[in-house]
Amino acid sequence: MAIKKARTTSLLLSDKQWLHRASIIMLITVGCTLVVMSKAGNPAVSRLRTQITDIAVPVLAIAASPMDTVHSAGVWIGEMANLRAENISLTNANAELLKWQEKAKAMEAENQALRTLLNVVPMNKSTYITARIVSDMGGPYMHSALLNGGTDNGINKDQAVISENGLLGRVVEAGSSSARIILLTDINSRVPVVTESTHEKSILIGNNSDTPSLAYLTADSKVKVGERIITSGDGGIFPQGIPVGVVASVQKNTVTVQPFVDATSTQYVSVIDYSF
Repeated sequence: MAIKKARTTSLLLSDKQWLHRASIIMLITVGCTLVVMSKAGNPAVSRLRTQITDIAVPVLAIAASPMDTVHSAGVWIGEMANLRAENISLTNANAELLKWQEKAKAMEAENQALRTLLNVVPMNKSTYITARIVSDMGGPYMHSALLNGGTDNGINKDQAVISENGLLGRVVEAGSSSARIILLTDINSRVPVVTESTHEKSILIGNNSDTPSLAYLTADSKVKVGERIITSGDGGIFPQGIPVGVVASVQKNTVTVQPFVDATSTQYVSVIDYSF
């Protein structure tokens, strides 16, 4: 029985192998025949080839569509990645430029203040040391400020201090790298001055208010509101002709002066090394 089944299986396998081989031989024969007929210019073969092409092209197009979509998606993803990287780079560059812009503005303001300070009319036999006010020590009993320069920079006691607008005060203490100046408004401040138009000499005395007063004016003084006050040069500390302020009020016994320089808004000053 087993031998009979084995023989049947063997015969079936032989039949399948024969059919497979016959199909290959037939396809090869038909292919060769079509090639020969195509070379011979048979119109039936051309029509058959055209029909096969018409059927195959749409199928190939559909098969190629997913690949095109994948390719397009890949290109889009690459472009988006490049745009993101470029956006990050531009954002960082913009932030850096903003930092430089702020620094440039600060430097421009400082340069403008220094250029304005240089416009002060120079006095003969004088040298100037530029310094910066680093602290305002104003209070009810003291009107003074600290400078970031001292004797190492040529700043010494009793030297006059000016800004681009006029006289600020004088040096009362000088260390090696710092100095303290007393302002015109301090109660201990005394500055020899003269009225610019009437040439009346006086002493500007601080009183710890915003408007120091003129002392020792003559009884027939002709000082009027709005008249400019400048240094007289007497005493050898303050050079002659430095703008001080303008007369703010004239009463019977008191003439007040509004200084040209506001210490709270002054940043750079010049210390005058004056030779009398």
